Amino acid sequence: MNIKTLKIFSDLVENANFSKTAKQNMVSQSAISQKIRLLEERLNVHLLEKKKKSFQLTEEGAVFYRHAKLILSEYDTMLENLQNYDAKTLGGVNLLTNYWVGLYIIPHYVREYFKTFKNFALDIHYSDYNSLQSGNLDPKSDLIILEFPLHNTELISELFAKDEFVMVCSAQSEFKDQQTFSLNDLESKSLIGFSRNHPLRVLFEQSIGKSIGRPHYLLEFNQIELIKQAIEMHNSIAILPKSSIRSSLEGHNFHVVPLKDIQISIPIYLTYRKTRKINRAMEHFISILRGRALFEYNN
Repeated sequence: MNIKTLKIFSDLVENANFSKTAKQNMVSQSAISQKIRLLEERLNVHLLEKKKKSFQLTEEGAVFYRHAKLILSEYDTMLENLQNYDAKTLGGVNLLTNYWVGLYIIPHYVREYFKTFKNFALDIHYSDYNSLQSGNLDPKSDLIILEFPLHNTELISELFAKDEFVMVCSAQSEFKDQQTFSLNDLESKSLIGFSRNHPLRVLFEQSIGKSIGRPHYLLEFNQIELIKQAIEMHNSIAILPKSSIRSSLEGHNFHVVPLKDIQISIPIYLTYRKTRKINRAMEHFISILRGRALFEYNN
């Protein structure tokens, strides 16, 4: 006798129909009849009294049904308690990031995380650059993902991924059919760019150094989506992370052109606290970021 048999018997009593019970439990009607017969033989009692096109419970069957329901209820409670216990052990992940990393870099890793931990939380919180760079961090954050390391004796930052800058132009741009884009062309073309203190603009301008004159910016924004809208409106160009334009390419709104004679990498750092206890969900998410799975877990 097992839980499956108890469930089949209870379903049969409640459905009063062999066919419906068989479909509900994904077995044949003959399998249902066999299980009931074996159950009666083992208990040495008659549980059902068959009639022409129906059946009814015997007195022994009614007693058995009542206790079967109690056992099934206790079994469900046990599973729920175990699941709650497992959730406490596994925990979840509180992730702190900025908007462009959160929108364009992290989603791939989040999809991989939920393939395994679909029932456990992954909360993503966003903060502005000034707060992040000043070290004003939410104490509840387990992991921090940014395009720059955080220098703090209580934190560990490690490089886990790289993006790269590309030239992005509209579908009507004069540059759309070029195989590469020379930075020298920036001397005669105004950019739609990031705001002056935005880390991506700082990284780009530091990387090109004095190889060309200081780029001229037609408009400046803090958010990539606003930059992309401005590219279309002004038929202009921008230097953006390659990852930020993939979804737009599907709509054929933009063209991506690699930079000529220079490749500017954008490092992405994972930061976590030295003293923070790492639960299994965090461990798994970190392993995804690092490109390998430390263990398998099936919900």
